[in-house]
Amino acid sequence: MNYLATQSHPEALLQQEISLYQELLECLEQEAQALAATQEETILGLAVFKEEILEQLLEVKKAREERSTGTESVSGLEDLAQLQRQVAARNLRNREIISASLEVIQEYLGQFLPPGPGLYQHEGQMEAGSGRTLFHRQV
Repeated sequence: MNYLATQSHPEALLQQEISLYQELLECLEQEAQALAATQEETILGLAVFKEEILEQLLEVKKAREERSTGTESVSGLEDLAQLQRQVAARNLRNREIISASLEVIQEYLGQFLPPGPGLYQHEGQMEAGSGRTLFHRQV
């Protein structure tokens, strides 16, 4: 849906931007649930949906900035700022979930790698980091 085709007044554009941020916030919440439940198809579908929302959001934001007269309501701007903070926080949380998941996957893939040349170097000292993941897994 092209939001710009319906309204071009700065206040209407502000409300459209707020609405898109609310959609994005809901999408990020669904993404967090899908990540926790490891629902790959849902995650991929939400990624496409997020991209569509972000494209629309960029269009509306540019149009609002071009047509802005400084007469937008203060409460609307405050709502927008609050939604932007919430979106940033949820996005960061989802990124942390993804990073932790990738770390676990990498750790388990490391178990299938062939063993290295050994723990000790020629000088008789242990290589930095070798054996650390084994210790970490056992703890």
